[in-house]
Amino acid sequence: MTSTSTSYLKGFITITAGLCVLLQADLASAQQPGPLAAQNNRTLSPRAIESLVTGIAFYPDELVETILQAAQHPLAIRQASEKTTGRFGGRFAQRVQQFNQSTDPSVASLKQYPEILAQLNDNLATTTLLGRVYQTQPDDVWRAIDKLRAEVDAALEEEPQQFVDASGAPLTGQAAYVAAAGYVAGRYFVPATMSELYVAYAHPQQTTTTTVYEGPYASGSATQTTTTGPYGHATASTGSSSTTYTGPNGNTVTGNTQGGSVVYQNGPTTAGAGAATTTITGPQGYSATATGAGIAGKTTVGDTTYFGATGGGTVNTSNGLSASGAGQVSGSVTQTQTGAQYNTQSSGAITTNTGVDAYGSRNTNGSVNQNADGSVSGVRSSSTAIQGNNGYANVQHNSSGTATGNGTGTYNGSTTVDSSKGSAAVNTTAGDGQVSSTVTTQNGSKTGTLGDGQVGQGSSSASSRQATGSQQGSYRASRQKSAANSRYSQSSSQQIASGLQSMQKNWGQLSQQMNRSSQAAASQRNTRTYSQQRPTSSYSRSSGYGSNYSSRNAASSRGSSSYSRGSASPGSSRGSSGRSRGGRR
Repeated sequence: MTSTSTSYLKGFITITAGLCVLLQADLASAQQPGPLAAQNNRTLSPRAIESLVTGIAFYPDELVETILQAAQHPLAIRQASEKTTGRFGGRFAQRVQQFNQSTDPSVASLKQYPEILAQLNDNLATTTLLGRVYQTQPDDVWRAIDKLRAEVDAALEEEPQQFVDASGAPLTGQAAYVAAAGYVAGRYFVPATMSELYVAYAHPQQTTTTTVYEGPYASGSATQTTTTGPYGHATASTGSSSTTYTGPNGNTVTGNTQGGSVVYQNGPTTAGAGAATTTITGPQGYSATATGAGIAGKTTVGDTTYFGATGGGTVNTSNGLSASGAGQVSGSVTQTQTGAQYNTQSSGAITTNTGVDAYGSRNTNGSVNQNADGSVSGVRSSSTAIQGNNGYANVQHNSSGTATGNGTGTYNGSTTVDSSKGSAAVNTTAGDGQVSSTVTTQNGSKTGTLGDGQVGQGSSSASSRQATGSQQGSYRASRQKSAANSRYSQSSSQQIASGLQSMQKNWGQLSQQMNRSSQAAASQRNTRTYSQQRPTSSYSRSSGYGSNYSSRNAASSRGSSSYSRGSASPGSSRGSSGRSRGGRR
């Protein structure tokens, strides 16, 4: 085999490895930072967010925060609900129990509020929408919550006579509060807002993007289609690209890639898989096709997160050269009271039809700890072994260090190499503002020292940067200071009960409206026509919200929005609503 052919083959082996690395990187990024990763870049209008938070806005702040975090784990909510765990027996029940034991902490904390957990589960689609919005627009969510609360206070102050019971007697205390919360919420359930929620999140999302690029040396296009499941836990992507590279002498190389991936999230577990094929054709008509596939996943049990990935690929050229490779990596990270411990194991092999074979493995372990004096210490140890037709190499590395943040940290590290080409050792120490390193081979040793006692020393600019970084804040942080005397600042059983009543009514109506949007969309798809329906988003003063209440003057609707979970008339359909006291039939 000529040297040109060898370089050609090595280049395409590198391409295959690159594809696998990129694939695994994409899967890893899809797992961050949590179960409901930002799988689309849609943002909701303030009005839509306000309608979405009507079910949770009236709980105490601490409980609202827990709900918002839990809403990002819809499947964990489903698995933690009592309805799911008691439905089947045998192996399925055991599997569900395993998930429940390792569920997200925010979901686990809601188990002390079974009624709230049940509401989140019964309205899982709405819960999922809330989790997605909070992940991408957290400040907008809290603004919407504060706005709803302010409107309830205004309604109670400006029109307290509007909230009465079935006998016409004025409601007081928490009953009046719950009635006002329902009245305010009902004004947001209008068709346009429901349509925005439905179109943005309530059904599987499929987006296709096409990018065309032109440059001095490369031009082409790329198309990608991404589909996200209705509860956000599964995302599938397919794509293709075509690129032409033009060299300085006018010769061209073309590349075509096709691939796809899927990512699935289930509570604390995330798994992803994908494959891609690339064909590159050179100016002389020679071509090479690289195909790669891989799978990766992680799960958290208690304080430990386990992860693993495996992949493989092949390269075949038009002049008969071929190579294949495979690799895997696994490991775990365990959180401790003062830091974390980690370990990884990886291995890989490559074979070619020219007799070039190689195998390698690597093991790494270490820990990071926060010390009582504020410094951070870490230790690391790794071992790498490579064996192939052309020789072997073994590399051992050990290091330890302490970082103080003010330039007085220390480091000690040693690396030894034993190979069929010779051996070497490198020893490095750092401390007191100096770094010293000694390299030893069979030809002798050589030592170099850097620094004059100032290396790594803290500076005023570093302190300034730290201070600047600590000043960054958000709407959520600023509102905590201003809400110190609010009824929502401290948890109370009375306020939690009021929030639960509001959640049941408001999200019940929201679900009805979303279903109507879904039915309208289905009808439009079937008939290709649109029937303008009269808005049904009004809130009935006689809907039995908490204690029953109605308008003092049944003949005057005051033009306010109203709704009822069930009609006051036995002959009317469930969920009908109207602007009069009795509801529209």
